[in-house]
Amino acid sequence: MIPYTEFSEDERKELLARRPDVLNSLLGNVCHIAAQDEPVLLVGAGYNGIWLEHNQDNLFLAEYAPDAAWSSQLLFMRTQREDGLLAYHLPITHKNASYAQLQCVYPFARCAFEVAKYTNRAIDDFRRIYDVAARYDAWMEKYRNRRGTGLVEMYCEYDTGHDNSPRVTDGGIPRCCPDCDAANMPDLPLMPVLSVDLSAMCYGNRIALAEIADYLGMPEEAVYWRSKAEKLQELIRKHLYCAEDDYYYDVDSNGFRRYRTEHLTRLFLNEVLSQEEFDRLYRKYFEDERHFMTAFPYPSVSVSDPHFNSALPVNCWGSNTQALTSLRALLWLKKYHRQDECTALLRRWMRTFLEHPGEYRQELNPFTGTPIGDGKNYSPTLILYLEGLKVL
Repeated sequence: MIPYTEFSEDERKELLARRPDVLNSLLGNVCHIAAQDEPVLLVGAGYNGIWLEHNQDNLFLAEYAPDAAWSSQLLFMRTQREDGLLAYHLPITHKNASYAQLQCVYPFARCAFEVAKYTNRAIDDFRRIYDVAARYDAWMEKYRNRRGTGLVEMYCEYDTGHDNSPRVTDGGIPRCCPDCDAANMPDLPLMPVLSVDLSAMCYGNRIALAEIADYLGMPEEAVYWRSKAEKLQELIRKHLYCAEDDYYYDVDSNGFRRYRTEHLTRLFLNEVLSQEEFDRLYRKYFEDERHFMTAFPYPSVSVSDPHFNSALPVNCWGSNTQALTSLRALLWLKKYHRQDECTALLRRWMRTFLEHPGEYRQELNPFTGTPIGDGKNYSPTLILYLEGLKVL
């Protein structure tokens, strides 16, 4: 279990007193960009624009700025490429969307569906989400299934958002896809790499499509998407589960890529695992100090993995505790009935905020809770603060 952090009454008052400033900082990240008239939520912390991998931030933003949460969904739908690929990034100052990698682990369909329900969108908006997500699924089947396994393949470091992690760089894997097009696979002997987290995202996308089909009164389509999701779930277990280690790994032309990184949480995020399997893996790896149960969880790599980067450099998914991982954990901890763990995780972040006032950065030292880097007002971190106030 994550240690339960206690706060004195004075500490609680101090944290609560900062709420207006934190909320204003989050809303300050809601801005107009060149590609769309309606404002959208930016990543903050010096990141120029809006990223698809941050779309789940809008699930939380909807409480404070519902129109902006929805307009962020509109932006990705409006910029979907003709072949079905979603843009991973749009900048502030010009309209050119970027398609050099996938950089998506929480399904667009799930996020857009939940935001649409929360903001009471018209039925035509749900049909649009359905069409966009179905085309995205077709794109993944066509361009990220070269080996023909039915799993989704990783072609570059940024595909999964694991910047500077050996899991997605070893073997000469490039940062983005050739010619800045996610459809292009690098010419490397180890390619293609069967991906745990991208396959999990695709599974989650199909489950969301089934639910949207139900919502739209399309039972045959709902059955179709659930069947496709179940087949993918079986393939994930067949090809990516290593019984010897009791872990899920990516697979390249040489076999398992044995990196114990937080990519396992993407299976949790998309509810690929049964409650029983989740409980076993969570206890084994996320409640163990030899792996992901550090003083300020969860580090990007198990601390006992030889690939763990003990230097803790800036923007490193090879070691650091990432706010983005923790924000997503709020979703999957609740799904798997770990509400107490969710509360405890938030209270660890509140301890960091108390000891380092005003430093709403992207990542932490997993052992001390000290913020790393100098970027300010990172949207996931600001959201963690606001969520943490609810459990003080």
